[in-house]
Amino acid sequence: MGSYPRVMDSNNITYDLFGPVNLFWSTRYDKAMALFLTCLKEFAEFANSKDKESNIPPEKCFKLPYKIENDRVENYSITQSFNKPENWTKALKYTLWNLKRTLYWFVGNTTFQPLPSSTVSEHEVPAAAGSLYLKHNIDSNSKNP
Repeated sequence: MGSYPRVMDSNNITYDLFGPVNLFWSTRYDKAMALFLTCLKEFAEFANSKDKESNIPPEKCFKLPYKIENDRVENYSITQSFNKPENWTKALKYTLWNLKRTLYWFVGNTTFQPLPSSTVSEHEVPAAAGSLYLKHNIDSNSKNP
């Protein structure tokens, strides 16, 4: 949605994913972050089903390293209102790790091609991305960032 990240709910209400945000009362931002987590979880479910369709063994199918439930990532709330800064920071950290894992899966499982003006050749991107995804799958048993 342009230069400013936003997310829209099922009622077509738009929420901003940027500040300024009041530390004690930021319900619209909190709603936006919860909706963002919902999108991330839905993508993970989609990626998992695609892996299953491709006959990938269940233990190697896509799975987020940190569980998402409602507005929580590994039991840390992503909402900023009335949350301890260290808990909010952990939720953001785990969300970034989930996004990193999602990016590896996406690049390794699509026919993404760079724009023609890019200096990287078309044949280098899929191989490089695939090797990153494979390396990450090998290390996927470790949850330590």
